[in-house]
Amino acid sequence: MINVWQSPTSFSCLWRKAVVIPLLVAFAGWFAVIRILWSDWMVDPQYSYGMLVPLLVIGLLMRRWEDRPPPAHSGLPARVLAGVMMGIAAILLALVIPMAEANPDWRPLGSAASLAVVFLSLSLIQMLGGGTWLRHFCFPVCFFLIAVPWPRNLELSVMNSLMSWNTGTTLEILHWCGYEALRQGNLIVIPAGVLGIEEACSGIRSLQSGLMVALFFGEVFRLGTARRLLLVLIAVVAALLGNILRSSLLAIVASRNGLAAVASWHDPAGLIVLLLTVGSVLAAAFFWRMPKSAESDGSIPVPGVEETSWGITLIQSGTALLLLFSLAGSEYWFHAHERSSVAGREWEIRQRAGEEGVSPVTVSPRTFRMLFYPKGFSERWMKTNGEQGQVFYFRWPAGRTSVQAVSMHNPEVCLSSIGMHLLRPLAPVRFEEGGMVIPFKSWLFEQNGRPVYVYNTLLEDGGVDGTTEELDDTPKGRLHSLLLGRRNQGQRMVEVALWNIPDEGVARDALAKYLRQVVSIRADAAQAKQ
Repeated sequence: MINVWQSPTSFSCLWRKAVVIPLLVAFAGWFAVIRILWSDWMVDPQYSYGMLVPLLVIGLLMRRWEDRPPPAHSGLPARVLAGVMMGIAAILLALVIPMAEANPDWRPLGSAASLAVVFLSLSLIQMLGGGTWLRHFCFPVCFFLIAVPWPRNLELSVMNSLMSWNTGTTLEILHWCGYEALRQGNLIVIPAGVLGIEEACSGIRSLQSGLMVALFFGEVFRLGTARRLLLVLIAVVAALLGNILRSSLLAIVASRNGLAAVASWHDPAGLIVLLLTVGSVLAAAFFWRMPKSAESDGSIPVPGVEETSWGITLIQSGTALLLLFSLAGSEYWFHAHERSSVAGREWEIRQRAGEEGVSPVTVSPRTFRMLFYPKGFSERWMKTNGEQGQVFYFRWPAGRTSVQAVSMHNPEVCLSSIGMHLLRPLAPVRFEEGGMVIPFKSWLFEQNGRPVYVYNTLLEDGGVDGTTEELDDTPKGRLHSLLLGRRNQGQRMVEVALWNIPDEGVARDALAKYLRQVVSIRADAAQAKQ
């Protein structure tokens, strides 16, 4: 191996074969995956810590590099297996890249891409240093998976369970402290008003951050497997108990000083929970830390030419070309179709502020944050015949947003969480005006003994003629968007709730009458923008 480094010819081969091509493969793969996940990290506060994880991975790999074992020569079966795994991972990632460009909100794609790049990286490590390097560097590479957003169904299930448990426990603590309180869904009704246990207070964000901290410090201090598992358990317990204390503190503050006092305590209480979670994990990890081993003197070489066959080099080169082609080809495909798209009709819903019986409804910044910062409004109205209504209209711009999360917050979930009881779903409703068709799903709820008719639609902008289409989040619909070369062109949601309506037919007529008053249609969107 020493002669390899001393020979200029061997050194150039080593640089070309053992360093440049693997680095190109790794860069293309990780760039594609981080690009897919970046939108979730940016718009979802729950996963904002994900932006730090790639840097933490690099730090852990650098620490592992300091005491790396000597590279081992892999046998033919191991090299074949590594090549096969690299090929499968590269093909999967190359297929996911354009699909994620068309469907940036579909989280299974991010999970698939992350697993693919992890297997791709582990295959590279196996090729470079054999099984000893694979075992040595495995954990830092896999640590990246902690930043991958959970599938939304799993996330919503865990979040609802945590909110329900948090609400019930907080209610019991209020009763123990002598305060009057009633539960209504995930709301706590106190004499001062209604206190909501929101998603941000469910504990799932602290839970995910705690898991990341526990796994990171377990690796930094090189703890054994049993102690790492205990560290994860400590993080989970600390996060859950911390959020119970936070919710209880806010509820007591609201009961004693009114709801207005909660705002000044909300963020400091969250910071205290975070510090307690991180502090308890760090204290346990430091107490259990392993004695520091002798540091490497840096004389261990990377594998030489004789350990990197031309077959492996060919596989790595093909992988790099495949990933680069997928990245460049996807951009060309969508850009070409966007240039040839035809602008069509544009429509909006106007506010009726100032009109008789109509009043605006303030949407809290937390709600906008939960819905990933759309533009829009809410207003309610009351007519002389006793009919009451409320509308929510939100619009998300084109680009990499996480609108699938909004579809998870449908009326069946959100209205049930505030104490409404779902009686049954109703037949869909179609509103037609000026050549536009807006489809609505409908439900019948009950609130305090009164029927409530609810109509909701989630629409996708940028149809084949520029019109609005109903959002199709099925695998078939998402593949159709890819074949059309259509990226996320923006979405909008309309939700109308009606009270004091005698029957379903009258409710449909009231919905149509409202929409005819507020929906404005422009025949040529391109001309309107000029």
